Amino acid sequence: MQRMELDADAAGRFFALATEYPQMPTQGFYQLPCSIEGVVQADGKRWDFSINAAGTAVWKSGDVTRYFGCSTAACAPLVLLMPDNGEP
Repeated sequence: MQRMELDADAAGRFFALATEYPQMPTQGFYQLPCSIEGVVQADGKRWDFSINAAGTAVWKSGDVTRYFGCSTAACAPLVLLMPDNGEP
């Protein structure tokens, strides 16, 4: 089984490359039973984040939730399973 770890720089790269969505992106994205969690400071708030190994992520601060997904090829080294837009 492949093992991956994301340090703070890699997590930052993920979010720099990711697209923010109004809700959790599902089309083309998968969910895996593994993720990393951490804290990010942005927009004057402290956000708890979770990056799923399949390229989606969530930020939470109080009652606000933000959703992200990364489908750009540059995210491939940062996740275990890239989205495929439903293609075989």
